[in-house]
Amino acid sequence: MNIETVALAVETAESRGQWYAVSKSGCVGVMQVCPQWSHVPRNWLLIPWINRREGTRILSYWYKRSHGRWVYALAAYRCGYGGLQGRCGMQYARNILGGDL
Repeated sequence: MNIETVALAVETAESRGQWYAVSKSGCVGVMQVCPQWSHVPRNWLLIPWINRREGTRILSYWYKRSHGRWVYALAAYRCGYGGLQGRCGMQYARNILGGDL
């Protein structure tokens, strides 16, 4: 799987493409980017192409930290460092990846 395919799957699962989506935990936009992980101001995250760029950058960060294992990268995208160790976010990752584990 490549980053673009995974990012699109995250976007679909997180917001179904709704640019105005905001979660209870404060994540914003189409990829539900957490503002504390972003390099841009929070209100910019409501601009879809900026949100996608930031979400993909963050996902790429976790992919590198997980040594190329999408299941751990996605778990970390969902819940942070605990996902790299498999302590949280694993079901989320499996849902995103479907049968591509």
